[in-house]
Amino acid sequence: MKKTRNISLIGAIILAMSCTDLDVDVYHDIVSENFFKTELQVLSAAGPAYTNLKGYTIPEGLYGLLELSTDAMLIPTRGIHWDNGGMYRRLHTHEWTYEDGPINAGWGYYADGISTCNQILEIYSQVEEQSEALLSVSNEIRALRSFYFYVGLDLFRNIPIVDSFNVPEEYTPANNTGKEVFDFIKEELVEAIPLLNNTIGPETYGRMHRYAAFTLLAKLYINADVFIGEPKWDETIAACDSIISSGYYSLSSDYYANFAIQNEGSSENIFVIPYDDLEAVDWWKCFNHHLWTLHFASAPTFDMAEGGWNGMCAVPSFYNSYDEADIRREAWLTGVQYGSSGQVLFCTVEKKPDTLNFTVDLSGITNAYENEGARIAKYDYTGAENSQLNNDFVIYRYADILMMKAEALMRKNGGAATAEAVDLVNQVRARAFPGDPSKLYTTATLTLDELCAERGREFASEGLRRNDLVRFGKYNDPCDFRPERADDMYNIFPIPYNQMSSNPNLVQNPGY
Repeated sequence: MKKTRNISLIGAIILAMSCTDLDVDVYHDIVSENFFKTELQVLSAAGPAYTNLKGYTIPEGLYGLLELSTDAMLIPTRGIHWDNGGMYRRLHTHEWTYEDGPINAGWGYYADGISTCNQILEIYSQVEEQSEALLSVSNEIRALRSFYFYVGLDLFRNIPIVDSFNVPEEYTPANNTGKEVFDFIKEELVEAIPLLNNTIGPETYGRMHRYAAFTLLAKLYINADVFIGEPKWDETIAACDSIISSGYYSLSSDYYANFAIQNEGSSENIFVIPYDDLEAVDWWKCFNHHLWTLHFASAPTFDMAEGGWNGMCAVPSFYNSYDEADIRREAWLTGVQYGSSGQVLFCTVEKKPDTLNFTVDLSGITNAYENEGARIAKYDYTGAENSQLNNDFVIYRYADILMMKAEALMRKNGGAATAEAVDLVNQVRARAFPGDPSKLYTTATLTLDELCAERGREFASEGLRRNDLVRFGKYNDPCDFRPERADDMYNIFPIPYNQMSSNPNLVQNPGY
């Protein structure tokens, strides 16, 4: 069981709030009784904005858009399992429609997060005497709202900017341009960062502190060329340097310590979503990748309470892109599967009673067998008792800071590697090949194509792959089970049917 942290306490003392009913008078009464004086009191109202983050990991929603639409992961149909009307296959082949559930769920994730942040900021604005704690947390929620806006910008680009909860009941906002959304996020972060808590420790764990916000700003800047057609490489480097020079973060000597059950002590993780397997949360806020990827019979492998659902797996060519000596390849389960006591496990469906042997190759995306596909096991699943893992999901970590700075240096240099860029990437890569300097890059071998591939291996299954591929111009390239290059319109998703039908002021994205 996890140690108690502030973010868990926040979840336990959340004020009862809905996304549509805000009675300002109620909070005015609270204000008159001198609430919101201490940081704990202020955070008690901020809890829902952080609770919303937990939906990030759902493969049927946001996570599916970020990973299952890439060259790294997919969910094939296996016999009678995982057809789901073809929506997971369409994610992989880039043939989705604006009616597909994951796309609507992705829109809902960012929009609900913004609405909740707006509501909290509205509550705070009713306080007549603004304490230092209230001002600090208000800016924290502004920065967290910027994260939700960033998700919307990345996925849909042309989203409405709604920055107030005090709007008419039937408010139907029109789209803003990607440039307007980009500028809004930038201005919010630049204003908030100097006022954010710069303490790194249990009290700010899982919160949008100063360095989490700097990382978000770096992400915004490194994607500026794609988002708004204006490269911002110097700004990317400056944001990364703000984190590097702080001295608060370093690469963990053990790659897998970042994803352990007790990963709160990682020196590398900058911003995480805390999960606890004893928390009572709804389906859309569970971190349960062990169930989504492992076989029905896999429970004994990790001494879990229940087997998996036999879904997510690696795209074969992605798994094969790892050097055999790369320790990061161990994040994928392949070969004959055993229980923790050494017993051999067996297939239970199409291949019954064959030995359960996870193959790298797939027979196809529509006709895969139960044992096919390397399974993701980057996070430690040992002893999982419930439908939610006990590990905290990593959104940003220090390795990404080093590699983003390296990329910006290369792009400033016409795509060619500089000595500094090579050093930054090799700091990360060396951990994957301990004691073998022959595996490190040189200025001749570190190309942008190779950097994109290396980012794929370093950040596999962490929700970064789609964004990386779009930025490197590779998102729509052919890959396994997608024989032809898809149109670049698929670099962003369509505005979902549910949103278009309920808001006549929205204009659909080009091509859809």
